[in-house]
Amino acid sequence: MIVRETSKQSVLALTLLHALMHILATTLPALSPLVKVEFHLNNTCVGLLSFAFALATGTGSIIAGFLSDRYHPLNLICYGFFGTTIFTLMLFISHEFLVLTIVFICMGFSLSMYHPSALSYISRSFHARRGSAFGLHEVGGSTGLAAAPLVAGIISYYFNWRFAYLFWVFPAIFITLMLMNSRLSDTNGDPPSFRLFILQSLRNERVMRIYLIESLFGFVIGGALTFIPIFLNEAKGVAPQFAVILACVFTGGGAIGKFIGGHFSDIVDERNVMAVGFFSIAPLFFVAPLLPPFWCILTFAIAGMVFPAVLPAILSTISREIEPSQLGMAFGVLMFAGFGFGSTSRIILGVVSDAFGIMAVFYPIVIAALVGGFLNMRRH
Repeated sequence: MIVRETSKQSVLALTLLHALMHILATTLPALSPLVKVEFHLNNTCVGLLSFAFALATGTGSIIAGFLSDRYHPLNLICYGFFGTTIFTLMLFISHEFLVLTIVFICMGFSLSMYHPSALSYISRSFHARRGSAFGLHEVGGSTGLAAAPLVAGIISYYFNWRFAYLFWVFPAIFITLMLMNSRLSDTNGDPPSFRLFILQSLRNERVMRIYLIESLFGFVIGGALTFIPIFLNEAKGVAPQFAVILACVFTGGGAIGKFIGGHFSDIVDERNVMAVGFFSIAPLFFVAPLLPPFWCILTFAIAGMVFPAVLPAILSTISREIEPSQLGMAFGVLMFAGFGFGSTSRIILGVVSDAFGIMAVFYPIVIAALVGGFLNMRRH
């Protein structure tokens, strides 16, 4: 098993790379109004592109989880970011929708190397106050979520939207090289086969429930990130580039929510944290489209601060339920649930908005949030 004491350099690099991973993963949904205009798409096609990207990230996470139980996870993270850099550059020769989709699918597979590897690394390194450790790591991710639409909107105002990706290539390469200097023990024990892991998971009701909850979490987050900018543009009359920037109000408070969620996951039952998170955002998304622009944006900001508290509780629960030698595969399947199954929201919301109008796009999110809340209610 990887030694528990991680170096300061590794922790810093992982936090920064987590921010970059989420920047590269969420810049596309944030830029959805601009991509829609350039390629003359309807909302269903916008959702399909975002779905393909997220599904590739989720599917690749299963492979990454399998590998991270057998090889050094830091190496896998480095390989993933080097691949992402290559596909980022290929965006500049992607001027047809099919080519663009293929490039984003390849980029999704490269980005999928991060989460299973990093999360299993952290989980094996922290035992006491693991929820807080995940919460701190998630602050990096939330910082990236906040920065992605803000930077993308500013850059796309002056340049083509593709430069919003090129902007992050150089820090990604630098931090990846810094991570390569960190080395820990490469042995994770004797991990079971993937087939055996799946059979064990299917027999564990708590594990299957948390995978379903992660799917609902991904459904809510992915759908909101993709369609909030389009909603602000089409329903509230906000200019496309400014709508991209305003998407950061939903992502900006996530660092606070995740830190609080990680803290409370250590002192109360994780199911309580998850239930509060899901039940809290359902009424917020229900009323947001009915409000004037200022109050609508403020409601999105509150939802973006409250809901991410769910994620550290999810991660802490999986870490407690799974054997250390299986953590890579466990987190890989978890990311497949969040990015893969959760990404269906992009298509569903695209179809809903094209059929019933952009105002209706948030109501499937409300239903998913309520289901997530009820799944965390205790049985008596």
